Amino acid sequence: MARSVEPLFNPSAYPIELLGGRDIGAGYLRGCGLEFWDLYPRLENDPVFAEALGAAYARGSLLHPHKLANLYLMVRYGMRDEHGSIFEFGSYMGGSAVFMGAILKALGRNGKVYAFDTFEGMPETDPVRDLHRPGDFADAGYQQLLSYIDQQGLAPYVQPVKGLFDQTLPGMLPNIADVGLIHIDCDIYEPIKYLIDTTFPQLSRGTYVVFDDPLFSSCLGAFDAVQESVIRGFNLTAEQAYPHLVFRYPALR
Repeated sequence: MARSVEPLFNPSAYPIELLGGRDIGAGYLRGCGLEFWDLYPRLENDPVFAEALGAAYARGSLLHPHKLANLYLMVRYGMRDEHGSIFEFGSYMGGSAVFMGAILKALGRNGKVYAFDTFEGMPETDPVRDLHRPGDFADAGYQQLLSYIDQQGLAPYVQPVKGLFDQTLPGMLPNIADVGLIHIDCDIYEPIKYLIDTTFPQLSRGTYVVFDDPLFSSCLGAFDAVQESVIRGFNLTAEQAYPHLVFRYPALR
């Protein structure tokens, strides 16, 4: 029997059920609602979600609709600070950044999506841990992304940050205390480990940390980084395991 997912749509209901520093109640409702229950068909009738979804796929998002739906639920209903921004690491063609920016625009929020990527393909990878190789996803179309953002009126809400993370992130860290969600979708070990170790100590609001890749069979390096730094290093337990691996940091009280 499916549980009611109504608490998901009521920000005042959060946290829905705390356990081990995460909102396990919300994680169950989002995950089971999307995988087993009727949550996604309900979201398809939501005009804000539908418009953002169309913008994401028009730009070329590779994310499964359930993943975009999960991001939508966290951004719209779960983020504690309606003015909080979003950091995305690994944007490729920018579809998911556009998606989240369109949500912020439709809701009249003041936050921004900072979309970090080389936009020129993957950097060096670990030949043993990582299946991906340098240069994968080189067809990002950076200039086309900038044009698309302007055409959609999203320039106040989406800011691409071009370059290697260890070169671009340090200058942006002063902004991260106000971040409500971090979306990490960069597939390979070293960048993910760097991002966890660099960003977590700067967070202050029970931030959603959303990993796209670790549960894919092609991304064991990403899973290694999560095991080493998130689970062993920061001693966190997951809030959600489908369609993303989601943690909260600092731990909720």
